[in-house]
Amino acid sequence: MRLDEYLAQNKLSQAEFGEKLHPSVTQGLVSQWCRGDTRITLDNAIQIEELTAGQVTVRDCHAMYSREAA
Repeated sequence: MRLDEYLAQNKLSQAEFGEKLHPSVTQGLVSQWCRGDTRITLDNAIQIEELTAGQVTVRDCHAMYSREAA
């Protein structure tokens, strides 16, 4: 599942989700991830998989980066 889909389904804002990461990240960075503009680091991808109870996997995070898919 894509991160933006997870956020919509769980009614979480990008800012709220960014605050759950350690260290926290800005809403702008979460937005860049959702658009595929910026690669998600492995550390953040692991945290995302844990925070979403596996609904957004490390593999999903990697696939969201549009330049990797191109």
